[in-house]
Amino acid sequence: MKLMHVLTGLSILCFGISMVLADTMECGTHEIEDGMIPGQSRDEIEEKCGTPKSSDGNEVFYEKYNVKYRLHFNDSDELESITEEE
Repeated sequence: MKLMHVLTGLSILCFGISMVLADTMECGTHEIEDGMIPGQSRDEIEEKCGTPKSSDGNEVFYEKYNVKYRLHFNDSDELESITEEE
């Protein structure tokens, strides 16, 4: 029983670390990655992920699987970065 708690704790810790370091966002069967060449456009991402929860200029905000994401686009509307919001 104690081993099960340790393994569960390690799994949660590893998942949490991967989410903090992640530069990806999953939308159904699609994975959105920052730094993809060529960069994904805002329209392509919206087609895959649906309408964002909100946006502000070059920033678009999604909430997927209880995680909030901030997607930053350059002036050409290509994805530059994905970060998790707290």
